[in-house]
Amino acid sequence: MIKLFKYCIIILFLYSCDNLINHDPNVKKSSTGICHKKGSQYYKQTKKFKSYGTIKDCLNSGGRLPL
Repeated sequence: MIKLFKYCIIILFLYSCDNLINHDPNVKKSSTGICHKKGSQYYKQTKKFKSYGTIKDCLNSGGRLPL
């Protein structure tokens, strides 16, 4: 029973670390393909996204800038 508890704690820890890494990326590409830089108008509102380190990486992946 203690081993199971330890495994659960480890899994929860690893899952939470992954969320910290992707929680606040520099650039978010929305599900509609729009690249939002940190600090832009819709950055915080974008919930379904793929993370990118730079706007250039996002654009190279097929994304576009907001109108």
